[in-house]
This record gives sequence, structure tokens and C-alpha cells, in this order.
Amino acid sequence: MSRVLNNSVNQIIQKYSLTHKGIDLVKEKNKQSEIIAHSDGLVVAISTGKRNDINASGTASYGNYVKIKHNNGMYTLYAHLDKVFVKKNDRVKRGYIIGTMGKSGKAYGVHLHFEVRNSNDVRINPTIYIDNDLPNLTEQIDVIYQVYDNKSNKWLRNVTNDTDYAGNIGNPIGGLYVNLTKGSIKYRVHEINNKWLPLVTNRDDYAGNLKKDIDGLQIMSEDVSIMYRVHLIGNVWLPWVDKFDDTSSGYAGIFGKKIDAIQLKVK
Repeated sequence: MSRVLNNSVNQIIQKYSLTHKGIDLVKEKNKQSEIIAHSDGLVVAISTGKRNDINASGTASYGNYVKIKHNNGMYTLYAHLDKVFVKKNDRVKRGYIIGTMGKSGKAYGVHLHFEVRNSNDVRINPTIYIDNDLPNLTEQIDVIYQVYDNKSNKWLRNVTNDTDYAGNIGNPIGGLYVNLTKGSIKYRVHEINNKWLPLVTNRDDYAGNLKKDIDGLQIMSEDVSIMYRVHLIGNVWLPWVDKFDDTSSGYAGIFGKKIDAIQLKVK
């Protein structure tokens, strides 16, 4: 039974992706449904009085919505509602009816847009939570990573401490391995004066062609928020990056400049 649709089974009509950071649900057999609170929490934001507007953008695209902060610090958001039955600062219990499914905001039909956000209010993949509890955030998730030193021709030690870094300053990097103690990870590197190499999602694989220097990298998890930055040979650390896209701020590095150290941390 669904944790967000009252007395119903989930039917997903649009999955989570890099461009659609939530999932769209309808009731089984495409029927309208009452929307219920996923877990106990505090209503921290609502929107009411919105009509269907397929040209809406930004927050307005949600239409009528409810946002709840839960006891573990995470958030859920329920958008495109027809009616909203709660007020800001209401405390709700799991299963409490907070509204009804609708098509307010940027919606092409009646459905629920459901989001899960971490304690930093960053959207993560909600799919595993539509029938399950939110995670216990007292369980620390760590990032583990190492790099290949092209000068000494070897993999350097694993790094887990977010105040440390992977690399030997002055020695170019030719490979990168990244993993999480829990959750998904995907990443890729850019060969200097060449191209982006294939995306790595296999926990047993690495990114890079060893002995070929890299000048850019991108890292992302759908379960936690990762920040990353690089150090250029003969230069300083570049700013932290927390995105993965095709813009100039969606990767770490400067094309044509060799990277000799990398630092990662989970936000």
C-alpha cells in the first residue's frame, strides 16, 4: 500500500531523473486519490488557490502543494494538489490526509508530483521511499575515493576524511574511483584536450584511461548530496561544485589544465 496515496497502490507515470527531480504518481487505474502524509512531521510550507498553468515555472510550477519537515530532518513535498487540508505549522501524523490529487500548476493531467529532500533541502531520488520509511540520519554516510598517480604509476591510498584529499600535489591524475558506504554513485572524468569518458555506475569500476591526464570531473549521487573540488598543477584549489550538468558550474576543473588532487565530501 502506498505511503502517499490513501488506500491505493502506486502507479508511477514519470520517474525521477536529472531533469525531473521527483516522481509522478496516479492512483491505480488512473483514479484520483486523497494524498496523505508520508511520515510524522511539521508542515513548513503550503500553496493554495492555484489553477492549472502549463506555462508556470519555478515554485509556481508546483501549483498547490504541501511541504513537510520530518522528525529525522528530511522533507517531503506533494505538488499539483486540487485541495489542501492543512496549514503551515500544523503537526501531522503518518497517514493524515493533507489534500487531494489535482492538476494545479504546470501539469498536463491529474497526478501527484512527490519529492523527498535531504536535511539540506536538496532533492534526492524518492522512489525507494514511496512504500518505505525515510532513513535514520544518525547513520553516517561516508564517501570513499582514490586516484591514480600518473607520475608514480600507481593507485594512491583510499581517502574517507572530508578534510583530507586524494592525490600528490604536482603529479597529474589519470584515474578516479569513488564509492559511498550506502547509496548510489555515478561519475566521469574528462581527458585533457579530448572528451568526457563514459559514465561510471559500477562499484567495481573506475573512471579514466590510466596514464592519460584528466582536466575535469563530475560526480553525483541520487541518495545524498556530494560536493567536490579539484587542485590544478601549479595552481590552487578551485571552488567547490555541487552539481552535475553541462554548464560551466556543473563540473570541477578547467579544460586544458591538469588535475593533481581531488577532494570530496557529503553535505
